[in-house]
Amino acid sequence: MKRGISFVALATAALALLGCHREPKPVPVTSLAFPVVLVTGTKPNNEVSHQARVMANATQLGHMRVELYSALFDTDRNDPPIVIDSKAAVFDMKEIKGEHGTLWMMANPTGMMPIQFKLIPRDENGLTVARALVLACKYFDYVMDSDQLDERRERVRRADTMQEIVAAVGDPPEPVPVR
Repeated sequence: MKRGISFVALATAALALLGCHREPKPVPVTSLAFPVVLVTGTKPNNEVSHQARVMANATQLGHMRVELYSALFDTDRNDPPIVIDSKAAVFDMKEIKGEHGTLWMMANPTGMMPIQFKLIPRDENGLTVARALVLACKYFDYVMDSDQLDERRERVRRADTMQEIVAAVGDPPEPVPVR
């Protein structure tokens, strides 16, 4: 019996040394510090705009415009949306699933649809990573004016906290009441 236990311990140690890598464990939305910044469209020449948008709470993060969902629900995408919380923790939004089917989406092409997803923590976190991810975006929230966008980018560059980055991307919208 002792021999079997030591073999298991030896095999486990060998696998650890060989770099056996487990998938990161999903994190619940309740562990996020809100507001968060949602970054979409990180792949070059993407049909999804490379945009940073502020989400005030879990309810907002749990809803997505149909046209954005339609481009993101493909499980083969290699550029999932990125969520950066107010503590500068960075997550990939994976396995996005809408609560409505194709017929509902065709009838509501610009509607907001409840979604489910998994948040997978990234290895790289912190203010420097968050700043780089946000500065790489072509658009911030709904800002279209180039002068205003340049001013917001400068605010992100100078930001000393994640709260300053969130404010530069766009003042968080009014929270949606949870029912």
